[in-house]
Amino acid sequence: MICNVILDWSGTLVDDLAPVLQATNYVLEKAGRPTMTLDQFRAEFCLPFTLFYARHTPDVPIEQLERWFHAYFRKVRDCVLPLPHAREFLEFCSANRVRTFVLSTVKPAHFKVQLKQVGFGNLIGKTYLGVRDKRVKITQVLKANKLVPDQTMFVGDMQHDIEAAKTGGVISCAVLTGYNTVEQLEAARPDMIARDLEELRRILERTAFAPPPAYRLNNTAPRLSRSGGAKLSEPNRFGVAANHSTQIKPSH
Repeated sequence: MICNVILDWSGTLVDDLAPVLQATNYVLEKAGRPTMTLDQFRAEFCLPFTLFYARHTPDVPIEQLERWFHAYFRKVRDCVLPLPHAREFLEFCSANRVRTFVLSTVKPAHFKVQLKQVGFGNLIGKTYLGVRDKRVKITQVLKANKLVPDQTMFVGDMQHDIEAAKTGGVISCAVLTGYNTVEQLEAARPDMIARDLEELRRILERTAFAPPPAYRLNNTAPRLSRSGGAKLSEPNRFGVAANHSTQIKPSH
């Protein structure tokens, strides 16, 4: 039974893509580099973010890049909005006594402002913020909170989140509401992919938070079919078929 849910912040619970892109383009301009369109940014941005800047601004110290970024982001962070279904998902977890955690790269000062703005404060348990590499931090989170990996799910919108989940041995769920595309997330091979937190909530509700034991032994992950369709062609690894307009089928 899934008793614990670790959530990414940006792109999973809140929409900060536009202000982050603005701040990133400000950094690129200051460094004398070309700015990016949204599609370019989504295709190239990765975590840890030091890898992204190493490719695009290799001659500028990371400390300077961070100063530029955060100075600009402070001006636009009020534009961050809660993602649809985020509050309902957190309320669902709370009602079912599922512990929730946030594991994010967002700086504590930005998080404090955003949390107050979106009003999730009473729905989130412990937070781990300013984390440069979640693959390193997740084992500490599990140990500090005595979380059983097979009873813990990590939900995120980036390949790095899936990699972190695998490092910690927890269930990985990718959502399509943030930075990475479905193709990028499929490449990371998560245990499951949900369109958004509403779809994930419905799956967990149907299964009573209890995925079948065999699912941990299956190396394939359900994915969203780009061919569309009226309903699911096959049940996902939780043994259920959600009623959505997008097909999900096992990857090969």
